[in-house]
Amino acid sequence: MREFMKSISGEAFLDFHYDTYDCLFTRQDFNTYCLFFFLTDKKQLLKLQEEAGEILQEIKKSAIYDINMDKNITCVFCLCIGDDAYYEMVSCETISDLSRTICLVEEDLNFFKKNVFLYTEDMRQFARDNIGKFEICCQKYFTEENFQSYKKSPRDSYEYEFLINLFIKIPFLSFDRYQSGIQKEYQTMGSYIEKRCRENAVDIEHIEELCGQLEEHIDDKDKFFEWLDSLIETQAEEEKGLAQNEDKKS
Repeated sequence: MREFMKSISGEAFLDFHYDTYDCLFTRQDFNTYCLFFFLTDKKQLLKLQEEAGEILQEIKKSAIYDINMDKNITCVFCLCIGDDAYYEMVSCETISDLSRTICLVEEDLNFFKKNVFLYTEDMRQFARDNIGKFEICCQKYFTEENFQSYKKSPRDSYEYEFLINLFIKIPFLSFDRYQSGIQKEYQTMGSYIEKRCRENAVDIEHIEELCGQLEEHIDDKDKFFEWLDSLIETQAEEEKGLAQNEDKKS
């Protein structure tokens, strides 16, 4: 996994070692840094979480130290686990001991941000087979067909899951950059709402008018309920008028 992470991290690597751990320290854009630890078991995960302050002190004592590191390091703990443990983690039915451990680690923001990147043996082999081919993998697997297959069975679509989790856990990866295989047009929330309102014949101007009236009355409880009663009565009259017109037509 180390060589795969190295292949997606660019070329700015820093000479740093902590104790006997296998780690990789990278410098990214905008004076940000990512420190990978490649772990062998859950005990190491907890131990490193407790030693976050010592890790930062070791960085500060080293020749590579830059003041920007104080607030801009993300630590990514990479851990390979068995299939059963992994898919128990992603199940919505249970909260495993490992889930609790990861929450403990990731919610601890002391000294630097911490992410836990889990993967299975199949995912590790997939990474080994695709060192230097990250962009090609994204183009191949980030398709609507693969997404639907992943929703049906994450275990059978472990390649898709592995790639998606990389973007979730590794801060310097930008999904936009690697989604050329999915030519989807993005839009603002406002434009999406307007489009949906037009499709469903919703009177936006009327809604805006009601929102303005609501702002005028919301701070006064009596005025608010008086306005609400009036609104209901008006709506009832309009519906009654529509029903009468329909009766005349028929």
